[in-house]
Amino acid sequence: MRLFSTAALSFALAATAGLIVPGVALAQKKEAKADPKAAAAPKLQASQNFFKGAKPVQDLLAAKDFAGALAAMPALEPAATTPDDRYFLGNFWLNIGIGQKDQAMQLKGIDMMLESGKVAADDQLKMQIAAGGLSSNQKNMDAARAHYAAAIQLGADAAETEALIAETYFGVAYSQVEGNNFSAAGREQAILGLPHLKKAIDVLVAKGSPPPLTWYERGLQTAVVAQAPDAFDWAKMTLGQTDKAADWRIALRLLQEAYRDMPRAANIDLMRLMFDAKALTNDYSYSELVDALWKSGQPGEVKTVIDAGTKAGEIKADRFADFYKLATDSIPKDQGGLASSATSAAAAANGRPASRTADAYLGYGNNAKAIELYRLALQKGGADADEVNTRLGIALARSGDKAGALAAFGAVSSTTPVRRQIADLWTIWLSHKGTAAA
Repeated sequence: MRLFSTAALSFALAATAGLIVPGVALAQKKEAKADPKAAAAPKLQASQNFFKGAKPVQDLLAAKDFAGALAAMPALEPAATTPDDRYFLGNFWLNIGIGQKDQAMQLKGIDMMLESGKVAADDQLKMQIAAGGLSSNQKNMDAARAHYAAAIQLGADAAETEALIAETYFGVAYSQVEGNNFSAAGREQAILGLPHLKKAIDVLVAKGSPPPLTWYERGLQTAVVAQAPDAFDWAKMTLGQTDKAADWRIALRLLQEAYRDMPRAANIDLMRLMFDAKALTNDYSYSELVDALWKSGQPGEVKTVIDAGTKAGEIKADRFADFYKLATDSIPKDQGGLASSATSAAAAANGRPASRTADAYLGYGNNAKAIELYRLALQKGGADADEVNTRLGIALARSGDKAGALAAFGAVSSTTPVRRQIADLWTIWLSHKGTAAA
C-alpha cells in the first residue's frame, strides 16, 4: 500500500521546482514484507496505532479529498510516535498542502519528514532546497538559510544556493527602506547578504562559467543603496562585465563620494573616462567637466566637450554659450604657443613643463604629441608621476595603443589611492572595450 504522491511540487521559487514527493510503503511493523521491486524506496514501517488512523487518510488523499484528509489530521498526529510514523505524517501534510495550495502546510510536512531522519539520501538535497524556498516565502529567513546551508553540505550547486542565501538577506533589506536608503536594520541585512552573492559569483568564475550579469547588477545596486564599504568594488566588478552608461555613472559618483577632497586634476581624469565611456548625461555632469577643464586652462577640450554634449542632445546649444565663447576666443593664442612650449620643455631641468605642455596637447586631441611629452616628463622627473602615467595612459588609449595604455595605467602607484582607483577604472574600460579610440 503506497502513500499518495505527485510528480513534482510547483513552488514559487524556481530553485524548489522538481522536488519528487516520495512514495513509500505504509504497513504495520508486524506485516512488513520485503519488496524487491521497491529497493530504492525508504524501508519504513508504521506503528500499529498509527497505521489504523493513517489508512483512512491515505485513502482520502488517493481520492484527492484534501479537505477530508486535513480534517482527519488532528486525530492522527498524536499516534505518530516513531520516526517512521513522523515521516509518514509529514508526507501526509506535504500532500495535503499541495492539494490545498498551502505553502505553510507544505513546509510543515517537509520539515517533519526531514526531522524524522528517514528521508532517502537521494531526496534529501531536493527537500532541503524546497524547504529553503518555502521558508523564504513564509518570511522565515533564518530557517531558509539553515536549509540552504544544509543543501550545500549535501552537494547542492554552491553558486545558485549562495545566491539564494543572499536573497534571503536582500529581501529583508528591501522591505526596510527609508526614503532612498535602507533603514539601519535594512542596511545591516544588505551588507550581510553581499558576501554570499560575491561567493556565488566567485564559484562560477572559478569554474570558468560567466556569472549572470543580473547578479553583478543586483550586488551593485544593493551595495550602493546600503552605502556598503565595498560598494566601489562592486562597481568595478560590474563594469568588468558591462559598458552600461548608468553603471559608469554610479562608479563615478561612488569614487567622488569616497574622495570628497579629490584634486581637480584627478577629477578631470575621472570625468574624461565618463566622457569616453559616453556616460556623461544631463546638464549637471557636463557643467562639472566643463568648469573643471576651463579652470585648468584647457580651452580646446572645453570646446570639444560642449560640441559633443550638444550633438548628443544632452545639453542645449546655448547652455554653455559663455564658456564656449571664452574657449573659442582663447584657442588660437593657446595653440600658437604650444610648439615653443614643447621646445622649452625639452630643455627644462625637470619634467614639469613637459607635463603641462602634454596636458594641452591632450586637450586638443593631439595624442601623439601628448604621449611624446608625457614620456619626456617621466624621463626628466620632478612631475607628479602618478598623474603623468594616468594621462599618458589616456593618450595611449585614445590613440588605439591598448598594450601601452595598460602599461601606463599599471604604473600608477597605490601610494595615491584616488589615482590608483581612477587607473583601475580606465583599465577596466579599456579591457572591456578592446582597442579604445576616442
